[in-house]
Amino acid sequence: MQSLKRLFKPASVAVIGASEVPGKAAERRTRSLIQGGYPGKIFLINPKRDKLFDRKAYPSILDIGEEVDLVMVVVAPKLIPQAVADSVKMRAKGIVIITAGLGETGEEGKKIEAEILRIATEGGAKIIGPNCSGLFSAAGGMNLLGVPPIQKGPLAVIAQSGNIIDSITHYAEMRGVGLSHIISAGNAIGVKFHEYIEYLGQDEGTKAILMYMEGIKEGDQIVRVAREVSKRKPIVILKVGRSKAGARAAASHTGSLAADDAIVDAAFRQAGIVRVTNVDEMFDVAMSFANMPLPKGNRVAIVSEGGGDNSVAADNAEHFGLEVPVLPQATQEKIRPFLLAGMPASNPIDYGGTAEENPDMVNKVVEVLMEEPGIDSVYVTGFFGGFKEIIAPHVGELEEKTSQELVRLMRHHGKPIAVHTSFAQAPFASMRILSENGVLLTPSSERAAQCLAYMSKFSSRREKLNLAKALPAVPADADKARTLIQAVKQEGRKNLLETEARELLSVYGVALPPARLAKTPEEAGAAAAALGFPVALKIVSPEIVHKSDAGGILLNLADEAAVREGFAKVVANASRVSDKGKILGVLVAPMAKKGQECIIGMIRNPQFGAVVMFGLGGIFVEVLKDVSFRVAPLSDLDLEEMIHEIKGYPLLGGVRGQKPRDTAILRDVLRRVAQMATDHPEILEVDINPIIVHEQGASVVDARVIIA
Repeated sequence: MQSLKRLFKPASVAVIGASEVPGKAAERRTRSLIQGGYPGKIFLINPKRDKLFDRKAYPSILDIGEEVDLVMVVVAPKLIPQAVADSVKMRAKGIVIITAGLGETGEEGKKIEAEILRIATEGGAKIIGPNCSGLFSAAGGMNLLGVPPIQKGPLAVIAQSGNIIDSITHYAEMRGVGLSHIISAGNAIGVKFHEYIEYLGQDEGTKAILMYMEGIKEGDQIVRVAREVSKRKPIVILKVGRSKAGARAAASHTGSLAADDAIVDAAFRQAGIVRVTNVDEMFDVAMSFANMPLPKGNRVAIVSEGGGDNSVAADNAEHFGLEVPVLPQATQEKIRPFLLAGMPASNPIDYGGTAEENPDMVNKVVEVLMEEPGIDSVYVTGFFGGFKEIIAPHVGELEEKTSQELVRLMRHHGKPIAVHTSFAQAPFASMRILSENGVLLTPSSERAAQCLAYMSKFSSRREKLNLAKALPAVPADADKARTLIQAVKQEGRKNLLETEARELLSVYGVALPPARLAKTPEEAGAAAAALGFPVALKIVSPEIVHKSDAGGILLNLADEAAVREGFAKVVANASRVSDKGKILGVLVAPMAKKGQECIIGMIRNPQFGAVVMFGLGGIFVEVLKDVSFRVAPLSDLDLEEMIHEIKGYPLLGGVRGQKPRDTAILRDVLRRVAQMATDHPEILEVDINPIIVHEQGASVVDARVIIA
């Protein structure tokens, strides 16, 4: 993403609408740029002033006389198109538009945005915003946020909300957290979220990426890029809109629609993104990623001076998916000399107050645990951090050495250490040593366990993503499929007939049981005899989408006479809700043998594009909503996980002596449906329901396709 480099490391910055009137948005950002020590050239543009901030002011950017890398625009909406046009003439690489009151307010604002984007695109400039707070780039020495100096560090922040940007900036300052970038995306009409992610993924100064999102645009591109970036560094996202109230609030603020949260969760998991629920959690998790080594697994050892803290910690650990394994006997024997007589060394470990007199006991226990191959992380909880002030100065000095040793052990062994203590936010030297050197320090036992769990899950996810393989294209006559779809569109229909849906799926290699369209009772009887009894009859009419509701389905017909009689019956039923001239016939299909009913589908989601779905049929999908989602295109990992992650998977894997079902055929159908949806954006929905999977093979009983 070299195209974004000049936005974050510009050689010059111009401010159109610069001001020194205290409190104005332009004044605050101009001042933060100047006082922040930006090393490049600064050009201030204001036609009403000759000087600003004791610097020359220009009536127009066109009067500067040299090219400008980055332009910040803070003028009224109606003046923005001209400002952008002038910036393009000065060869600007990026244009940051602070002004609000555009696309988020209605159609007139959207027209202005469209004009801005057209001018910038034609001129080769990137738009950041509008309706944004600005930028901060540590590497570029540039603060366009209008906030006090920002501590440099390893975390990058991207956010849609300007208020959240302000909050995050102040929050980071209070916690002493350093930042590499802060990007206020605003309405994001130009540079998209996935472009920021890609750039920061390659930035050496960024170890973790934090994002605040309200609405999601081009979610499929976010998944594509994040899936690659997550192989190198973590992405932590606070995505609001989980609740109905949250979704309404997001929409009213940004004008964007909230995505279905189940799809959001699935897409983020697919991309290796860590999703959090609040700003505190976001920073704790991000700092853990940025400063501590990743664990190789989810096995944690818990160390405390009391059974109560240990019990709380163990409950929290298991709640978040960590394992608290019993230590090998040999390891327990190594630990016992550092504990009071009779205290448990199995895990959790209770050192029984020995640390209050000699904090070094904590280190000795932790060192043994670090050397244990069956332990991936260590969780110290309870009374630690206030020994100097509460017990005695000499004990406090030993405690400080203990903190230093914990840092050394973590770095030497490459295993993370989390410390929970009520003194976490106290201004004690022992606490400062831990926090400044990357050890997770928190006053919340729950948060300590949660962060270790997030790190463990991300470590596992990253390993899987690095092993995942893209799927080769399946052989398919895309032109034939396109012709079929166009023929339906020309008839003014959106619902494909079942015969057409079957044909479309067949083009993509989905194996379908034989079926024949009959136009008379005699044809139906002959077709049934040829296919083999028992058979099912299904009405075929463009006016009937839900065949069962119209009485258009009959099952288990055992002979020709029953078929001929059934033909007349389903046609008569259909005639009550459909013009007879629109009844094209009856589909005759053999009854599928018994097996496990499943559903495979695709929906065209406004945020993520083609989203593929899998689940068990019947009550599992209708009542329990036991389904999995993935954004197309799919990898081999996606296919495997979609089937295994549903709660009803044991019914496919073999339960209570039943033989496993043919999940390979399910993966194959999912793959083909995903490619079909990718090849044909006009396909809005695919519903293969049910597909009955057997010990070998599967039978597609019904298929429905909806197009735009």
